[in-house]
Amino acid sequence: MTQTFTPTWTPPPFPGTSLLGLDASTLLELGDAVDQGFQSAALEGLARHLGMTLGQMLALLGISESTYHSRRRSGRPLSADDSAALYHLARVTEAAEQYFTDPAEAHRWLGAPRVTFGNRTPLQFALLPGGAEYVTAVLGRLEHGVYV
Repeated sequence: MTQTFTPTWTPPPFPGTSLLGLDASTLLELGDAVDQGFQSAALEGLARHLGMTLGQMLALLGISESTYHSRRRSGRPLSADDSAALYHLARVTEAAEQYFTDPAEAHRWLGAPRVTFGNRTPLQFALLPGGAEYVTAVLGRLEHGVYV
């Protein structure tokens, strides 16, 4: 007699994915989505969410406007590298919004240079290798009263 296991709990979306309109609840699903490349709507949606212009978001990510618009017109997704960078931005945005509870305050914090991040903004720092992890760690420390 075999029994089938039916999970009664659905894992929450992987951190940062809901801001990008992705349905990924595991690291494997996120990795597949990054490898396939995000659609331009994910980039545009996050820019709107943060109150940034498309040009500001592209400059932050280091994507030329002509490359972006060419990909968008042809219906091609972002590259895997650009998708990964966009995910890092979404992840730190979500973490900041959870810490500050007021999205506008979180967005101001994300967009202002901080000594902790070498006088870069948390968004800029998140794009460095290991940067997103460090930004979220700083937010965790702040939440526990450890000021850095």
